[in-house]
Amino acid sequence: MNPSYLLGLILQFRYPILVPAAFLWGLLVCMLVGVAVRVGTLEFIPAYACVMAGELIGDVLWYWIGYWRGERFVKRFGGFFGVDSSHIAVAKALFKKYDQRILLSSKLTTGFGFAIPILFTAGMSRMSFWRYMRANLTGQFIWSGALIAVGYFFGDAYLKVDGVFAKITLVSLGVILILLFIGFTRYLGKRMRKNLA
Repeated sequence: MNPSYLLGLILQFRYPILVPAAFLWGLLVCMLVGVAVRVGTLEFIPAYACVMAGELIGDVLWYWIGYWRGERFVKRFGGFFGVDSSHIAVAKALFKKYDQRILLSSKLTTGFGFAIPILFTAGMSRMSFWRYMRANLTGQFIWSGALIAVGYFFGDAYLKVDGVFAKITLVSLGVILILLFIGFTRYLGKRMRKNLA
């Protein structure tokens, strides 16, 4: 999704679009909400609650898919979500030792590139739903707040710089930093899977 188009939707439709947008494009939406809060289009508390709700809906869905469908889902649809048996094996190995800690760290690091298998495996391993939600809610509270703060900072910097070129440079820098962060977490995830295999 084009960030400027998504920001335009957020600025136009405000709160009603935040929950479905966060469900689909969580990380990006949180940062764009920070920008919208900075420019005064959104209020912090309701926007924060909406993006948390959108992301947590996804976590709940993955838990129940893992709980009710498990291995059959991985065999049939796993390829569409970047989930295969090796991802599940790694997540199961981590769950045996850490369960809530791995959920919390997964939320805070976008899962080192394998967040969906971790959320899915929590359901497969029949982890208590309330323990699962407690870890995810804590992690989501910190993660969403941090990303909104990043967006707020970039929104503040955007408002302070003059000139089209300076604004384009700032936005480009923000996009590059996001992509570097995502790439780095995926790289760490691959290394972790390799070490646990």
